[in-house]
Amino acid sequence: MEFQKLVEVYSELEKTASGNSMREILASFFKIVPKEDIAKVAYLTLGQIASEYEGEVLGMAERSVLKAVGTASGMELGKLGKMLDETGDIGLVAEKALQKKPMTLVPLGTLTLQEVFEKLHKVSLLEGSGSQEARVNMIAQLLQKASPSGAKYITRMVMGTLRMGVGDMTVLDALAIAYTGEKKNKEILERAYNICPDVGVIAETLVRQGVIGVEKIDVHVGRPIKMMLAQRVEVLEDVAKKMPGKVTVEGKYDGERIQAHKDKKGKITLFSRRLENITNQFPDLVGY
Repeated sequence: MEFQKLVEVYSELEKTASGNSMREILASFFKIVPKEDIAKVAYLTLGQIASEYEGEVLGMAERSVLKAVGTASGMELGKLGKMLDETGDIGLVAEKALQKKPMTLVPLGTLTLQEVFEKLHKVSLLEGSGSQEARVNMIAQLLQKASPSGAKYITRMVMGTLRMGVGDMTVLDALAIAYTGEKKNKEILERAYNICPDVGVIAETLVRQGVIGVEKIDVHVGRPIKMMLAQRVEVLEDVAKKMPGKVTVEGKYDGERIQAHKDKKGKITLFSRRLENITNQFPDLVGY
């Protein structure tokens, strides 16, 4: 699938304030996305390249992304920095800078969704000496092949700020509408998402196996389930309204909520409240 098709949907979403309209726009688009691309589209729409618990993050600094824009556009870094100060949005800087780009990096061609997704994965995996320069060059190559509007969203993806107002529940709503015709079926998707917080798995299972397949999604050791979080109230008196009857209150020490997984081979994985893999942070707990 051409990456530009996704860019056009993102542009439409960015101009939309209504949550219902966002869901309808996404649902209409999901219907025409090839099965092999649906997981990638779901991830990228949330500004991710994998589920959050897998810990695959791009981790590029703003200055490095500006360098990539400079390499792709031929503009000086200082001028790009001033543009960023004025707009506060590196995506808009990239879009403006790439209106006129030199033909020095790679020939212009149709940039595919697959290519963007794979290259962003490669960027996230680069480590060691020279990795920062390699990341800059790889992002620059993507920007060189992208349209100016495509460059806007690629740079935002790399920075982790898509600025569209689309969350995981919006994506689940749109998937339910697109593939079941009923928004109420989002409850089934949401239940599956609570025990399998991976929007790509949910999307691909729904497309290939339908609601029945989604209902069969189960807990797996090594893949965290979503943590139940407390709901805050504005004033203490509101607690009695939400939880009528007697309550007991006790002091709470500061600490870390940890979800521990241990498979049959003895491999232990620890996840934080936000489903981050924190196994290496607590070797004493792993040993215990």
